[in-house]
Amino acid sequence: MRIFSYRNKRAVRRALLIALCVAVGLLLLLLCRFIYLGRYVVYEDGAVHFDFTQKLAPTGNIAEAPDPAEYPFETVLDAQAETPDGEQPMQKLTGYYISTRMLANDIDAVRAALDESDDYNAVVIDVKSIYGNFYYSTELAGADTASADVVDITRVDALIKSLTARQDLTVIARVPAFSDPVYALAHQSEGLPLYSGALWTDDNGCYWLNPYSNGVQGYLSSIALELSQLGFDEVLFDNFYFPDSDRISWTSDEITRDGAVLDAAENIKDNLFGNGIRVCFGTSAPAVAAYADRIFVASDEPDEAAWLVEAMHQTLSDTAAQIVFLTDSRDTRFEACGVIRPLLQTGD
Repeated sequence: MRIFSYRNKRAVRRALLIALCVAVGLLLLLLCRFIYLGRYVVYEDGAVHFDFTQKLAPTGNIAEAPDPAEYPFETVLDAQAETPDGEQPMQKLTGYYISTRMLANDIDAVRAALDESDDYNAVVIDVKSIYGNFYYSTELAGADTASADVVDITRVDALIKSLTARQDLTVIARVPAFSDPVYALAHQSEGLPLYSGALWTDDNGCYWLNPYSNGVQGYLSSIALELSQLGFDEVLFDNFYFPDSDRISWTSDEITRDGAVLDAAENIKDNLFGNGIRVCFGTSAPAVAAYADRIFVASDEPDEAAWLVEAMHQTLSDTAAQIVFLTDSRDTRFEACGVIRPLLQTGD
């Protein structure tokens, strides 16, 4: 038997390789140990010893934060804090309101009145009626546009296009928030029910939607996204409240009626964040206003202007720009805030 057979040579090589790996590992371990212990070496009176009780601290030069007073340039974060999403600061609004009745009765008169006026920086347009009909060419699934014998949708589309093309104008689409018989009939589980199980109706005979429904919140958000794509600067979800009726069956243990409205306001605002359209609510409730870029209030009572400014003082940072009155009144007390008046006198 040969001592250095192929099999024996292979075993020897394996043993040597293992021994080499162990030796390298021990060497690295000793090196790490030496580096670690080196931090505690103390040279004192010509002798060397280890002091493991000393507190170690970095000794290099650490750059101090620049003094803001000596650094006058605006940072990216500063710019984002002042104008989130690249939006321009909001301005106080003065302008006109275009209702569905105006669009249906005489759109030529609407155009003429706008052309003759030069004292406005904002226009509010009804883009959807309380009966659920859209007054523009919507592509939303299941949506109904107003019939041709009521309004010429192509002419409304052209009006919207011309207004949203103007850089000097804030164009706001008004959408009744929860009054929508068309959607309610197609999604009856998302309407507000009576105790009998039928759907509740208001004085106009309109079914209202449940603000707490995820489907309703998504539906309203989808409308706003489409309006953003059409060039609107802001969307106004008007009449943003829960109807005050004891006939409505509300048995939820999760949330109150007012809480349902707040949930809708929060989720709709979150859904539309960063999509290039401001979210406005038709409300005088500070809790709802906390989620709005602006609030709109329909009122002809000038005393309400001072009251509302005071009520919103802690909620809105700029009440002059963020509160807008929809009013027929010419009382100057409204002018502490934004004012939107009817473009035409149609009896609305």
